Amino acid sequence: MLELLRYLLVPALLVSSTLDAQQANSSDIDVLLAKAGTGDVMAQYQLARHYDSLEQTPENRKVAFQWMLSAAEQGDSWAQAAVASYYRPGRGVERNPQKALHWYQKSSSQSNPAGNFGLGRMYYQGYGVSRNYEKAIQLYTMAAITGHPSAQAALGYMHDNGLGTKTDYIEAMKWYSLSAEKWHTAKHYVYYMKQKLEEASVIEARERVNKFKNQYYTGASQQ
Repeated sequence: MLELLRYLLVPALLVSSTLDAQQANSSDIDVLLAKAGTGDVMAQYQLARHYDSLEQTPENRKVAFQWMLSAAEQGDSWAQAAVASYYRPGRGVERNPQKALHWYQKSSSQSNPAGNFGLGRMYYQGYGVSRNYEKAIQLYTMAAITGHPSAQAALGYMHDNGLGTKTDYIEAMKWYSLSAEKWHTAKHYVYYMKQKLEEASVIEARERVNKFKNQYYTGASQQ
């Protein structure tokens, strides 16, 4: 949970109370640079996120990638997933499906939700690896139970279309509904499913959502 909070709150750590993420206080950045230069993983990760928030020039992308890679090489699972996301489309570095796969695997091996989702997407698309819907579902599920909204929406799509599993509109509705609680776009999928389902099925999907929350969303970790 602390790792997840760190990932979500990094932009806030970079700025003063009166500046936004793209106008970080120069003294704050100097402190991060000094710490990052000594090998501080947190500082390296924060710097990468900072440069990612700036104007997306080739220079800023390269600097962001280099700091993120430094953190990833020290074993930070969030940085590993991020590095994979750079290699996948070729952002700040030359596109390389095999290196993207490598870093997603590294992150996923530490049960990181971003790593699990990213690796699942690689299997879903057959990008850098043979397409395998069943493996994609397995990885999406691992990310989804932690509250990862994109993974939840992806599972909804898989169940909606019978990819790697039998078609199950109620299960699809469950996953879309969970995703929609954090990701606005998923609300469109919920609306779409309501047009396909009888009211009794919508109610059952809602019951599955509640059962899922009771099982996986404990305390304030996901609510």
